[in-house]
Amino acid sequence: MQLEGLGEAHRRLLLVLLQHGPMKRRELAQRMSLSAGSITRLTQPLEERGYVAATTVQANTTGRPQHVVDAVLPPDCVLGVSISDVDVRVVRTDLRAHVLDDVTARIAGRGPDEVVDLIADLVSRLPLDDVVGVGVGVSGIVRGGRLVVRSPFLRWAGVPLADLLEERLGRPCVLSNDVAAVALAEAWFGVGREAASFLVLTVGAGVGGATVVRGVVQDAEEHGIGLLGHLPVLWPDGTMRRANMSLTDRGLLVLAQSYGSAAPDPGAVEAGIDDGAVRAAEEFAFATGALAATGAAFLVPGQIVVLGERAGVIANHREAFRAGMASARETEAPELRVTVRTHNRDVWARGAAVTALVRHVTAP
Repeated sequence: MQLEGLGEAHRRLLLVLLQHGPMKRRELAQRMSLSAGSITRLTQPLEERGYVAATTVQANTTGRPQHVVDAVLPPDCVLGVSISDVDVRVVRTDLRAHVLDDVTARIAGRGPDEVVDLIADLVSRLPLDDVVGVGVGVSGIVRGGRLVVRSPFLRWAGVPLADLLEERLGRPCVLSNDVAAVALAEAWFGVGREAASFLVLTVGAGVGGATVVRGVVQDAEEHGIGLLGHLPVLWPDGTMRRANMSLTDRGLLVLAQSYGSAAPDPGAVEAGIDDGAVRAAEEFAFATGALAATGAAFLVPGQIVVLGERAGVIANHREAFRAGMASARETEAPELRVTVRTHNRDVWARGAAVTALVRHVTAP
């Protein structure tokens, strides 16, 4: 989708349809805070140029036909690459971030050059004729959409990953912190459709967070520093523990074993294999809720999204999570809606794809 030569209002209308379409003209007018007449004036030239299609839908047998408009999407696709310390996953999506294909492989501590080779091999297995860009998400500090400054989990530093991949893949690449990428995907195609501002909180291998205000990911390049993980968190016994030392896979497992659990790994704790695991999981969910409420006190989001390897703990113990939120939140404050995305590596790869998608459709 190329938007060259379009005025700002026309571009905005197309992007709204890309994110929310198809839409009735009345809904589109409300979303853009414009009059119905303004919507007609904006859509008419776009229809003439083939960027927008208008159709008539008969909602029921007695009512009037409804006029619906939608963006006419080209068959462009993007790739999303998610790199963790365990595996590399590549997805191919359309311009509405629907996953069309995905491939994955374990990396087992490989260095940057080996990972680039592995990504090139995975990409070679996918249809590429319609691919217009590649988004890459990694944990850690990223600068300028090009450079991995530092990734503790990957043990990388100073890696010009976007340049290396562009050279191998022959497609424009953009690099992002993985949490910031997922937050961008939520802003465009997730909870951002309803909540203009929200907080994304990740728990699992590490603790991460990203904020979206009026649809914009805030200070995306700072997310990899892990600022949220340095906050002290209230636990059910009244103690305060630093988030990045307790709300992690390791922290959960150690806690469960201290309660006599036989769980061999964090997944077993999440599954609640014994009483010690259940107790640890409930306390973990409580403390995660307290951390979410602490972040919400400063950011005033409309919603909170929880994801990561241990998001399933929150899904299994929502009451404990809510109790943790209540422990750090004013009772008169409005209740925050919470969305939990149980762990799926496609979510992270799709987030990386959205970084390339957004750059493609918004480029001047």
